Order: sequence, then C-alpha cells, then structure tokens
Amino acid sequence: MSAQMSIASPEEPHSVPTLSAVAKLAGVSSITVSRVVRLPDLVAPETRGRVEAAMRELGYVPNQLAVGLARARTRSIGVLVPTIANSIFADTVQGLSDELEPRGYAVILAQSRYDAAREDHMLSALLSRRPEAIIMVGSPATEDGARLLRRAGIPVAETWDLPAAPIDAVAGFNNYEAGVAVARHLAGQGRKSLAFIGGDDPRATRRWNGFNDTAQELGIKAPRRLVLDRNATGSVVALAELPGIDAVFAANDAHAIGFMSGLRTAGLLRNGPAADQPVAVIGLGDLEMGRLIAPTLSTVRVNGDAIGRTAAKLILTREGPRHIDLGFELVLRDSG
Repeated sequence: MSAQMSIASPEEPHSVPTLSAVAKLAGVSSITVSRVVRLPDLVAPETRGRVEAAMRELGYVPNQLAVGLARARTRSIGVLVPTIANSIFADTVQGLSDELEPRGYAVILAQSRYDAAREDHMLSALLSRRPEAIIMVGSPATEDGARLLRRAGIPVAETWDLPAAPIDAVAGFNNYEAGVAVARHLAGQGRKSLAFIGGDDPRATRRWNGFNDTAQELGIKAPRRLVLDRNATGSVVALAELPGIDAVFAANDAHAIGFMSGLRTAGLLRNGPAADQPVAVIGLGDLEMGRLIAPTLSTVRVNGDAIGRTAAKLILTREGPRHIDLGFELVLRDSG
C-alpha cells in the first residue's frame, strides 16, 4: 500500500487570540484595545500598559494590514541601499530606524547592489507594498526609477549625496568637495603621483572628479583611476596596477583597508606617522576597523547616523528646509 506525503497538521487546533479576548483580559472595551493598536498616544499610560500586557500574554498580534487599509496607511517605510555587504551604510539604516520605529513604522530594507536595473526593480517592489515614504542612498540611477518615485506621491528622501534637482528631500554631503579636500591634503604633504581606487557609481565618481580636478589645478600630474569590484579583496592586489604611486584615495574604507594589506605584503607600509609612509592611503566612511589597524587609517568621516535620522525627520514632516548638507570631516591618522 502506497502512502502519500503531506504537510503535517497540528494534533490539536489552536484558536487565534482575538481583540475581544485581549479586551476581556485587560478589563477594557474592545474600542480601547483598538485605540491602543491604532492611536496609542491617545490612551492613558496605565491603561495602555494593561492592554499591551494582555496582548503579550495571549500572543495577540494586531493585523496591521487591516488597520492600514482602513486608514489608507501601512505604517511602513521603504529603504533602498546599495549593499549591506559592508557596514558603510549601517549607521544610516540604524539612525533612521531609531527615529521611525518608536513612532510605529516598520522599515522594509532592499538592496540595489549598485545595479541600475535591479534598483528599478527593487523600487517597484517596495512601492508595490504601499510604503508611506521611500528613503534611498543616492538618487535614482535611471529616469524610469525617478518617474516611479515622482508618481508615487509619497515623501522621498535621497541621502549620501546632494543632487541639484532632488525628487523631494535630501540629507547628505558634497562628494565632489570630499575629493577636493583629500587632493589638497595630499598635495600639501608633497605627494606627486596620486591614484583613486574604488567603484564607479555616481557618488564615487563625484569624489573622483573632485580629486582629479583639484590635483591638476595644483600642478600635480593627472591622477590614475582604478575601478575595482565591490569588495576589499580586489584592493589587495591593486598595487600591481599602480606602479610608482605615492598616495591613494580609496572610494571607501573597505577598499582602503584592502589596499593597505597589499602595501604590507609589498613591504610598503610603516608602523609610524603619515610622513613616514611610502604610500599615503585615505579612505571614506570611518569604519571602526580603520581605527584599530596599524597604521591607523586616515579617512573622510561621514556622519551616517545623522544622515539617517535627518532623512527620517524629512519624511515625517513638510516643515523646514528640504535640502540639508550634513558635511564631512577629513580625519588624519597614520596612514596618510
């Protein structure tokens, strides 16, 4: 006799806890429980505490989809970042989450992986879930993506850049000026043969443009640019492609740390001050690892947490400026 495989069902059915059961346990009306779910600030703290305790005891989970449909709100925010493979954007996601979650919003996170077609797809996927706003690192890579956001009719915050014509709101810094600052510093050190390593996304390209333009304005020969894969491993072997250089600006700290590993293998890294380094290295992002290695990594510090918090506030209110430059800081340590 043959047996047919099937998904096992529970031996005893369990009833799903209801709103009325929560009301009975908490000693309040169903309307009060509904208010705690939808408008908690309107309920007295002591009463709200009893209701929340009853929810926990019964394992009651409010149907936020039904609540959202009834109020035409989903209490969700779509967040699109290039990658979560390294922590350069982690502070931004943490900052915006710290602002939004206490206000009852859920963050839906998606990655573009620096791919324009994937970015458009992920924007469409996020918007299909009817978020109340979109926060993204950078600006839409294509006009199709920008059109999607404009037609959505919801608040949009672009971050980590300062686009001249944003869709709605901006919280970021000037990537071009970051490149300018690094080139001026390296020229002041007397470095003569410069290079830029990293990706070729729009923000990295603006850093390169500022770096390249300024170096040439200061009479240094045109820097070289080496476009690498989106991880640190390619940076380790990048030195072979850049003979004779004496300074590198990396598009982010991960690339800078990888390149320093290659310098160490080649015997071109000193455990001493910047002036003693045969090849100066400056990154961007101020990752914790850069502060722990020897020599410590010089970097362009970007306040990712502040960017995230500011972006969250921009989508929560229409008041005040919509274009906020949070700046950057050139942090000089032993690597350059």
